[in-house]
Amino acid sequence: MYLAELTSHRFVELREQGVNTVLIPIGMLEAHGEHCALGTDTLIPREFARRLEPLVGDKVVIAPEIPYGHSWGLAPFPGTLDIPGQVFADYVTAVGTQLVKQGFRYVILLNGHGGNMAALTLVSERLSDLGAVVLSINWWVDYRDLIVEHAPEFGHAGEDETSCVLAIDPKLVEMEYAHRHISEAPKKIRFRGLQKLTYPHANNGDATKATAEKGEAIYKALIPAILRDIEEMWSYTPNA
Repeated sequence: MYLAELTSHRFVELREQGVNTVLIPIGMLEAHGEHCALGTDTLIPREFARRLEPLVGDKVVIAPEIPYGHSWGLAPFPGTLDIPGQVFADYVTAVGTQLVKQGFRYVILLNGHGGNMAALTLVSERLSDLGAVVLSINWWVDYRDLIVEHAPEFGHAGEDETSCVLAIDPKLVEMEYAHRHISEAPKKIRFRGLQKLTYPHANNGDATKATAEKGEAIYKALIPAILRDIEEMWSYTPNA
């Protein structure tokens, strides 16, 4: 079920039936190499949500996605819209708070962007303090052991992400611009200009190895893992 497609009357019916779980796809608009769509970090969570809907759509309501996030690391590149981390955290908290007030007691934050992770940790703690049970999923990190079986050259706009976008729609990728870059820049140090030292072409990993078939394999491998995490989330009782 998609929240935006429900009438108010149908929404009340679902609440009365005990449907109390909401999934929020969260992404970013930023450069993904010179080859991948700017909305890669939103497109992939959207695709996971689409594939989950037939499996848990009677128990989980899918909220409209949040397509903007925080990306200091890619801010200098064309097409990146970098929202300050605190602003982003406050906004997602406000959205989540309203969903909790509307009766959702289980909240799934399905995130597609690394720069959002710190802020979403804060969001999950804030919503937990409101009594919700919060499941935070960062798909490329949480399920990396499953991903590398199909795409070992993981990274920003690397083999894994590019493959996942190709599986959605090959028209969203221009493989002639894909290339390999493995960053050796320091991870614990920040200074002006670090971004283009780390990602000279706005990507990391080997995008040249990406295929739609690998992307399809990643989706098929991760969906059961996500379902297991949702089941585990439901084993905890909200403090409403």
